[in-house]
Amino acid sequence: MEKITSISNAKVQEIKKLLNSKEARRLSGNFVAEGVNIVKDIPCENIKSLFMTEDAFERYPEIAVKCNEIVFVSEKVLGAISDTKSPSGVVAVCNVSNNKEVCRKKCIVLDNLQDPGNAGTIIRTAVACGIQLIYCYGDCVDLYSPKVVRSSMGGIFFVKVEKLSSKSELKQELLVLDMAGKNLFSIDKKPDEFALLVGSESRGVSKEMREQADKIISLPMNKNMESLNAGVSLSIALYQLING
Repeated sequence: MEKITSISNAKVQEIKKLLNSKEARRLSGNFVAEGVNIVKDIPCENIKSLFMTEDAFERYPEIAVKCNEIVFVSEKVLGAISDTKSPSGVVAVCNVSNNKEVCRKKCIVLDNLQDPGNAGTIIRTAVACGIQLIYCYGDCVDLYSPKVVRSSMGGIFFVKVEKLSSKSELKQELLVLDMAGKNLFSIDKKPDEFALLVGSESRGVSKEMREQADKIISLPMNKNMESLNAGVSLSIALYQLING
């Protein structure tokens, strides 16, 4: 097997581009996932190549068999292609599988959402609830960036991500989460098909999406707290819409 010991190696430089550049990820259709637990759960068809230390190769044979192209790297090289402070010894270059067919009856819309942690939480909740489609509207964080992939705990591999240009592209009922909306828990009939939208952490829901909402909904809160963070709010609302 090939072993890379120099950080100037072309493959190492390519991975660094994928880690640091949204444009590089978009043009190549590839992104980086790292960490033993995440890589264990990645569908084999999504893994293009695995970069592992020899120690990790011996410790995690169940990961090594997931990909035909395995490259050994030194600890120095591993540090160069890792986005974490304590690398686990496993880095995967993966492909964006956005050509798969998904159920569109229920989906999520991220409206200018910027925080990677919130985006990852929303992806995890979406997968847990059986949601297969996530739209990004406006200036959203790249859902294939290292921090989002990591905080999604591998959930990114089980959803399709699409860009949304306008509300007219949605066939579902648009439900917008906003503090000024109707109490979600007081709504008797939940829609069979919906697009649940959450706004940005700092600015909230964009004016254009609020104005075009079919329904504006909110979560009841104690008077001592004005709001919840975007990931928590959407998670509560989604569970109520599906299971409430």
